[in-house]
Amino acid sequence: MSSAHATTPSPDIESFDGRDDDITSSGEYDVLDYPDPISHGHGTEIVLNDLDDRSAYRRLWEGWRERVEDPDNEPYVLLEDVHQRWDWLHDDYPCHLVVKSKPWKVGTEANGREITGSVRYEYSIQVMRYDSEDDELDSSLRAPVSFQTWVQPQDEDLVYKSGDHLVCQYGEGTKFRTQTTYAGSQETLTRTITVTNAALEALGKDRPDWSTINRESWRVWKGEVHHRFTEEFMSVVANKLRSARTLVEHGGDGDASGGGKYSGGKHVEERVVSDMWNRIGFAGHASRGGYNLGLKVYRVSGNPADKRLRNPKLEAFFSGTDNDTKLPHADEWTVLRATLRQMVSTFAIRSGVGLPDLREDDYYEPDDREMVDVIVPTGWRQAMEEANEERERKILKTTYESLSAAKWDILWTVAVTEGCSYETLEEITGFSYDYVREVVQELESMDILLRVTYPRIVVYHNEELRLNATEALQQVHPDRGLDDIRQVGKERRKRRQERDTAENESADDVDDRGDDHDGDDSTDVDRDEERWRLFREVLLDGSQLGRALDQQYIDPEHVQIRTDPYPEFFG
Repeated sequence: MSSAHATTPSPDIESFDGRDDDITSSGEYDVLDYPDPISHGHGTEIVLNDLDDRSAYRRLWEGWRERVEDPDNEPYVLLEDVHQRWDWLHDDYPCHLVVKSKPWKVGTEANGREITGSVRYEYSIQVMRYDSEDDELDSSLRAPVSFQTWVQPQDEDLVYKSGDHLVCQYGEGTKFRTQTTYAGSQETLTRTITVTNAALEALGKDRPDWSTINRESWRVWKGEVHHRFTEEFMSVVANKLRSARTLVEHGGDGDASGGGKYSGGKHVEERVVSDMWNRIGFAGHASRGGYNLGLKVYRVSGNPADKRLRNPKLEAFFSGTDNDTKLPHADEWTVLRATLRQMVSTFAIRSGVGLPDLREDDYYEPDDREMVDVIVPTGWRQAMEEANEERERKILKTTYESLSAAKWDILWTVAVTEGCSYETLEEITGFSYDYVREVVQELESMDILLRVTYPRIVVYHNEELRLNATEALQQVHPDRGLDDIRQVGKERRKRRQERDTAENESADDVDDRGDDHDGDDSTDVDRDEERWRLFREVLLDGSQLGRALDQQYIDPEHVQIRTDPYPEFFG
């Protein structure tokens, strides 16, 4: 990796490793050499306007009825050993071509609740692994190259269960929705044509009329590029993505989810999806409204036989558009891929993953990848500060407004412990586990705290926010600390235990007396007591309450004062 005008790829990535203090949001960037990531999963869809003829969908339907006959016979093998037939499949992973079906979302008639007439089926033509020892199909077996195309009818006479007619945006006929790996849009279409022709021939049917392709319908719905790297950088990369979440969530759309989730046999350490990547300097499709782009770092779960696959991957991906935005045309894939390349390589660089830290697998060989110029945004600092300032305002507002110490205690404990588990929060604060979880969920929904797993802990979005939160919380309760929280927590836990004991004894007494009182009055009182507190019971002094009212952290409508004993003030 080098600066824009240098010729050596020796990386100077230490300046990016773990810090954001050199950056602004003014559009500044560096240009560095880095290997081109490899394209992985890819998905396209295309429509044949062949309804006037015998559509490809109808031919497939007829072939299924004549040969397969019953879903119990699925997956039905159309062609054996296709890994020997098509050179884009890997010889070491034996597989057959199969067809499966399932009821689709439309039919000829509906009553508003369900399809009542001639439900249509969606057919899946896919490559499936088999066990070479017993020749049995096994859908749990994976191969580096996959292929599956879903075949759907396009006919506006068909209706949903609501009674609304199917909308055929690109005309009537047959729709192919394909996903495969290690391919671009053109290769994906080529594979779709090749596999569909072979499938229909195996069913004794003619090939589709590919001259009826509606080229405008050729759209990309999925795209991925990735780098594989040594496992020691897993947490560094995850933390860098976590930091990015701080920015793209602030004022953006999309979603972000973090840590420790298993999906499709993979352990996803961190995942961020947003349509606001341009906030931190990414260009191209990142600056287009309605495009949801994502980054994730993950590894295969378990211990795969190929040790190379134990190394994690950093992946940038396109995950679709919003309802008002068309999917990108297949001709745009090169430009969209360039945006994904910028994103995945930038985060690898900013995480300190140098060329020696990249790892190969069957298809990804970093030493053989073309070195390309990567535009690395250097403008995150100001955006980070703006996001943190907004969070700090929320911290002050919610702790001033709160009529109990729960939020302050939890926020302070998370800050001074530098992240802790629900169990630790329960032990220190004395609140119940369920109540701790409820408060944390509320604080997370306010974009103040973040829950991560492995280890499963509650943290602030970034270190700077944690430090600033400590100062902000001290403004609210300058004389309160962790020891005070522990002491009050012990008392709180003791009171709860005593209350639980008393309630149990009371319940026993009621059972003994056969009392049929429904308890509604006491419930209302309890609810009212949860809503209001006497001033002496809240953790504010007079000056703090006044400041909170002046700064509108507390709504004046939420403060009551008894006036009749003080005519000199309220006469």
